[in-house]
Amino acid sequence: ILPYADKGRSGCSYSGYCGSYGCSTGAKGSSRAALLDDAVAGGKCKIKPNCKVYRLESDTSGKVSAVHYYDRLGLARKVTAKMYVVACQPIESARLLLESTGPKHPNGLGNRYDQVGKNLIFSSGAVGSSRFRFKDFTAVQVAELKVQGLFENRGLQDWYIFNHPKLGRIKGGTIDLLFRHANPISRAHRRKWNDGILNWGTKLKNGLKEELTEGKDLKFEIFCDWTPVDNCNVALDKQVKDKWGSPVAKVKLDAHPHDLKVARYLADKTENLLKHLGTVNIESNVSAEPPSNLVAGGCRFGVNPERSVLDPDCRSHFAENLFVTDSSFMPTGGSITYTWTIYANALRVAEKIIAQL
Repeated sequence: ILPYADKGRSGCSYSGYCGSYGCSTGAKGSSRAALLDDAVAGGKCKIKPNCKVYRLESDTSGKVSAVHYYDRLGLARKVTAKMYVVACQPIESARLLLESTGPKHPNGLGNRYDQVGKNLIFSSGAVGSSRFRFKDFTAVQVAELKVQGLFENRGLQDWYIFNHPKLGRIKGGTIDLLFRHANPISRAHRRKWNDGILNWGTKLKNGLKEELTEGKDLKFEIFCDWTPVDNCNVALDKQVKDKWGSPVAKVKLDAHPHDLKVARYLADKTENLLKHLGTVNIESNVSAEPPSNLVAGGCRFGVNPERSVLDPDCRSHFAENLFVTDSSFMPTGGSITYTWTIYANALRVAEKIIAQL
């Protein structure tokens, strides 16, 4: 048993292969290892893999009465319950609700005021990188830099709120500094291409030598708010359907120019910091192009049913036995990454569901 074992899961083996790989010891905090295995072992959870839910049926009272899905063989199936929880990631959650029309939901489940799919947000900000070149540092400093950790992150919130010379006192964001992951395969893979041309022979060998022996990359990511705008939303595509015959999601993207100004300000601060750390090859990119893995909104919560989809407990305003527990509920990203907020809120809502049952 490795150190720090807990609940039948072994501790970290420090293999360095966490990124894009599974975990042989069960230490990695994935939903499967940390949550689903225990749930299944408890005898009250059954996972149906390779299934596709295509509609939530509702009755004349507006409550959800059944889930319709295709099984792994493509056969239509139905399952019923007292409570229903949707957690498909904001775009797919909105898509499912919009498809799920019923007697009390002619425009989609819980969509009486056309709020489902609206107020879609992402994580606005910037990315950048720099490099510690070993020849620029002392032997002691190089030895310290060569120590390989796993995910070595440092978050700075010095400018989470700041006074801008032109914009005044405004909300800023979080600067996340991180060394490139220790996985040697992913590091080597970066040297495969050079300006779109496949590296080969001596060029590839020299690139690998530089990557693995002559320096260490320090990256940064900036997270600031993505201000909700009307033209950033999810709807159903009237022309394109998936292989099950369901309309695919039609996603419109738009961003507020204010967010780019905030991101640029934080990127400039970060570049200045990296210069003081002695790194070289400093670069950054500020963009309104959203990352696909940091999406929220679409079913935001609130107290006013005319401007929100869910109540403060993430229950549909118009279907009392339906909850949405992914990041769809979020009205703002909070200028941080979403993951821990999703975890905390899902556990909070689970307690509400248990109490209601």
